[in-house]
Amino acid sequence: MKKIRWGIVGLGNIAKKFAADLSLVPDCVLQAVASSDALRAEQFAQKHKAQKAYSNYDQLFSDPEVDLVYIASLHPKHADLTIRALAGGKGVLCEKPLGMNSAEVDQMVSQASQANLFLMEGLWTRFNPSFNQVKKWIDEGQIGALRYIHASFSFNGLAKGKDSRLFHPDKGGGSLLDIGIYPLFLAYYFLGIPGEIDAKAHLTEEGVDAQLSSILSYPKAQAMLYSSFIHDQYMGATLCGEKGEIYMYSRWHEATQVKLVKQGEEQIKSFEFSGLGYTYEIEEANRCFNANETQSEKWTWQNSIDLSRLMDAIRAQVGVNYTADTLLPNRKKFNKS
Repeated sequence: MKKIRWGIVGLGNIAKKFAADLSLVPDCVLQAVASSDALRAEQFAQKHKAQKAYSNYDQLFSDPEVDLVYIASLHPKHADLTIRALAGGKGVLCEKPLGMNSAEVDQMVSQASQANLFLMEGLWTRFNPSFNQVKKWIDEGQIGALRYIHASFSFNGLAKGKDSRLFHPDKGGGSLLDIGIYPLFLAYYFLGIPGEIDAKAHLTEEGVDAQLSSILSYPKAQAMLYSSFIHDQYMGATLCGEKGEIYMYSRWHEATQVKLVKQGEEQIKSFEFSGLGYTYEIEEANRCFNANETQSEKWTWQNSIDLSRLMDAIRAQVGVNYTADTLLPNRKKFNKS
């Protein structure tokens, strides 16, 4: 089988992790990397054995020897770079969040659909083995009807300062888009679109959410979600049903252990990740590319659209706004439809 040739755009820390895991996946190769900094591109290419290094993103997008592109830039650049990559005929795996808001995600999905090209949000938790085990237990009815989810994601980023991407609005700062997306994903994936959202936040002077909590209400269930950049914590997740519970150990979004509790009996499943855990989304992207599929059935375009709309609704409640939100004229009220 011909190797799938990958390109990486935006060469920060997450790109380094992705490139390391890419080297562990059979039948693919790191063909090219691109950065606005020529030296950075050259050094990255040498370290991760890429065939080419570009100091211009469009050069990579027009390279006929690149099949798929991983977008690892800052959040506000995701939409523009993804659309340019798709215009260049490349399939795209874009790091989460897919766009800054639902308007951008709609544009990205529209471009992929028109071009008949692969596009997937890099929400790596969806593809890892511990999450798949939790899904299996729930699908089998092991805990009965799901009634409650509790999940959080928090770390202390205060020492990074207000110019850090974590806190800078022009860099897509704020806990929701960066880490709060994971608890929200968990609730959305297993419970769907909520009927009501009640969100509260502590905002920085720059207007981004340093702490954020949300209660999502469903006809017969609730989800309590939390994200923060101002303290560390044990980051487990709990899913409770009428017949049992599931516990995802810290850090739950990349848990190596999950536990099922049912009728006083415990069942623990342990997993050894391949690499850092990015291998699983890479394998899914490769599978889709080889099968000429434009989207993954495991995390569809509609899933990304739904998640982006939920984040829009939460940000509208707590008053977090970005420049990209000028494209969103109707953010004031959450609409389940």
